[in-house]
Amino acid sequence: MILNALCEYYDMLANDGSFNISKYGYEKTDYYYTIIITEEGELFNIISHVNDRKKDKPKSAIMPKNMKISGIASSPVCDNLTYLLGVMGKKKDKELNERKFLAAKDLHLNLFRSGLSREAKAIVKFFEKWDIDKAWENEHILSAAVETGNDAFKGNGVFKLIGETKCFHECEEIINLWEAENNKKDVLNNKESGQCAIIGDNLPISRSHGKLSGVRGAQSTGAALISFNEESYESYGFTQSNNSRVSLEAEFKYTTILQYLLDNRDYKLYLGDDTTVFWASSPKKEFLDLAFGLLDGVSDDNDENENTAKVVNENDNESTRSPDKKITNLVKSILKSGSQGIITQDPNFDVDVKYFILGLAPNAGRISVRYFYQNTLTQFCDNIHKYHLETQIFNADEKYTKNYIRSRDLLFSTVSTNSSDKKVNPLLGGAVMRAIITGQKYPQILFNQLLLRIKTERSVNQVRASAIKAILIRNKNFKEINMYLNEESKNSAYNLGRVFAYLEIIQKNAAGGSLNATIKDKYFATACANPAIVFPTLLKLAQHHLAKIEGNYLNIELGKCLALIENENFPKTQSMEQQGSFILGYYQQIQKIYTKKEKVKDGETTD
Repeated sequence: MILNALCEYYDMLANDGSFNISKYGYEKTDYYYTIIITEEGELFNIISHVNDRKKDKPKSAIMPKNMKISGIASSPVCDNLTYLLGVMGKKKDKELNERKFLAAKDLHLNLFRSGLSREAKAIVKFFEKWDIDKAWENEHILSAAVETGNDAFKGNGVFKLIGETKCFHECEEIINLWEAENNKKDVLNNKESGQCAIIGDNLPISRSHGKLSGVRGAQSTGAALISFNEESYESYGFTQSNNSRVSLEAEFKYTTILQYLLDNRDYKLYLGDDTTVFWASSPKKEFLDLAFGLLDGVSDDNDENENTAKVVNENDNESTRSPDKKITNLVKSILKSGSQGIITQDPNFDVDVKYFILGLAPNAGRISVRYFYQNTLTQFCDNIHKYHLETQIFNADEKYTKNYIRSRDLLFSTVSTNSSDKKVNPLLGGAVMRAIITGQKYPQILFNQLLLRIKTERSVNQVRASAIKAILIRNKNFKEINMYLNEESKNSAYNLGRVFAYLEIIQKNAAGGSLNATIKDKYFATACANPAIVFPTLLKLAQHHLAKIEGNYLNIELGKCLALIENENFPKTQSMEQQGSFILGYYQQIQKIYTKKEKVKDGETTD
């Protein structure tokens, strides 16, 4: 299913020339130098395309895949200059340089000796004439090298004839001979043929699938999505990736397009240990911008006031993308009205498009799939809208209010705010994203860690309260919970939280607001889990505090909350769901207390 979707996306983009996607048998290759030679095979010049390797990017081109294998092996007309010229940055390792150059010389002479083009004849003459013993005496080598020679000639070089605009890797005859040799090697290296599980035709089966880079935490040299490196994973007498029955062509397509997605920083998300990529059944950029906006939220002016904004920077979740106002407005409309918001904002927007979201995680030498989602744009928007409604909660301090709770906000809410290491549980990222995009239940581990973190730190901010609200609504079907304080709720645990909020405010007012610590710092965790242990004592203390406060308003409000608790019965223990309700009641009551009259919902005023 995943490979099919990737191959279909590859076919769509490969047929659109604007995406510069390599066709089967080709790949995008970087090069740092252009070696200019004459038709007689003489070195005319060496042009460097990178002055500062930390700032400048090398040039790149689509060309047949290289022939390099492990050990000493060369590739045609585009290779490291150690192979093409027999030189390295340092004037040493002469024996190794010679072996590499001879490998390149044998390849080029065997491959292009029968060539008829000017380029083929020139490259043959060059390798026949070039003497690596005199390489460092050549004026072009010396002028191209840096003063010490330590950083010279690192990276690939390509060939070009003097006076021409095209390089050798763009010559039709060179390409044809190169491609034919690659096909011959593929047949020799992949002798097993069979029906491809992706394409359906009888084709050579890929014995070893290509490695992918860009998955956070995976090996720096790359890791394979499909790999059979132990006998225990093999069956029916097949070895290695012959077990997967994926043809060379299909393997090329899915690895090429997946690497394209992983390289595209503007449409990639990091959530915990997971690397998330997404695509649509349309090549139009607006669908990717929309998906990114729905998954990561639209710009929020208050993000920079939160620690999570700094964490985003540390985790490379920033991108250079700048979605236009149309997409931003469309995202906001969808968050407000679901898929109906598309019609409201842009009736001509194609709602028949499908979305695909793939979550990848490192696993030893391979890449594991954490989740894969595919659905219509309509359903995807409705699921995001549902998540947005569930996580909306009123926050009295507008300066620190988040209008959209991002998935990463939920993750980092489980991490200590005082910790310098913002490491998230590796299983949490995929589980949370899966719940958001599919509309299924939130993971229990999220609820567990939220409760633990809140009780440990005795701190409930908007994000944590939002997460608890969403979990109680979706997982426990608590329909009476909404964005604002529910003063009519009959939920005893919720009302106990409200009572605790008033007890804390009463204590603060009695002390004139100058307390180093309140009852929350000492009793919150116990009051949440074991109310019967502390509430009788706290109520007695409250009477002493109330005697110091002018007026009877807080005493009346406290009495209203207590009246909602049946027989003022304080349970010995509370379940996790009840603890969540307690925390939510406490948070929402605190926000109501600190809300200015004119800031209350829909213009209503407080008592």
